[in-house]
Amino acid sequence: MSIPTALEDHHKQLIQYFLHDGAYNEHELIDLLTSLRDRYDLKMKVKDEIRVFKDGYLPLMNKHLNQYGIDIKQVTSEEHENDVYFVCVQNFKAQFVKLDTSYTEKEAAVFEKLLELIITSDDKCIQPREVYESILSNDLKMTQKEFGETMTRFQRDKWIEGGPNNTVILHSRAILEMRSFITDIYQDYVANCQNCRLLLIRGFVCSNSSCDVHLHRSCAARYFQQISNARHGKTAYPCPSCKKEWNKDDVNSVLNSNSVNDENGDYQATTTVNKRQRTSRASNQNQRSSNRR
Repeated sequence: MSIPTALEDHHKQLIQYFLHDGAYNEHELIDLLTSLRDRYDLKMKVKDEIRVFKDGYLPLMNKHLNQYGIDIKQVTSEEHENDVYFVCVQNFKAQFVKLDTSYTEKEAAVFEKLLELIITSDDKCIQPREVYESILSNDLKMTQKEFGETMTRFQRDKWIEGGPNNTVILHSRAILEMRSFITDIYQDYVANCQNCRLLLIRGFVCSNSSCDVHLHRSCAARYFQQISNARHGKTAYPCPSCKKEWNKDDVNSVLNSNSVNDENGDYQATTTVNKRQRTSRASNQNQRSSNRR
């Protein structure tokens, strides 16, 4: 594919959408690209939208965004190994209030408390009720209605998502954008994935208590599937480091889900997360106005 060097109108429109909304999952992005294809008469085949975006549009857009300290990056959900997002990231170390200035100081304080409670918890998830009780104990005045509206906005804007047993967890957008802040402040509570070397909050840990190997669900899915394919379905899954057999519940929770897709795939419902898995909006984009900030 020949990649142009100058931004065209549809590239500029895409950048405006990303700067405004922050993140899209693949289905939302396909809707958006379909709208742009119709608007600008783009040569883009149906079901080929993500490939065209990744191979053609994204490198050019990032080339122009980099000079402003911004990137659009692909990231996989920690909770749903087939759920892929494209996130607009500011490449500097900052607190949440500096990442999204559309939030009030009070809302930013709620998010930072939410972040703290999730990361320092054993299962890396938290009940909303616990968050509300915590902010009240810190003398932050907020009604239950205000709190509920704030949490809804965090979820809509892809800072948090639903976790197991009616909890909330950090969305991939939050982990990607705030990785430097999280690593600096909470270095004793987080780890890097053995496979991709990126920051990991929720995921899998090795069955060997003396081994420090952690894997994202998506990385574990690929690893287990590769072993299964190579061994024609045999059930021994050694740790990539210490070689002890991996926890069978962890393996089954991945292999029993729908087929693993290395890059693109349909949304999968999460399986129940046990204590060993400790790491470990969206209206149709065709209706969006082209007048974006």
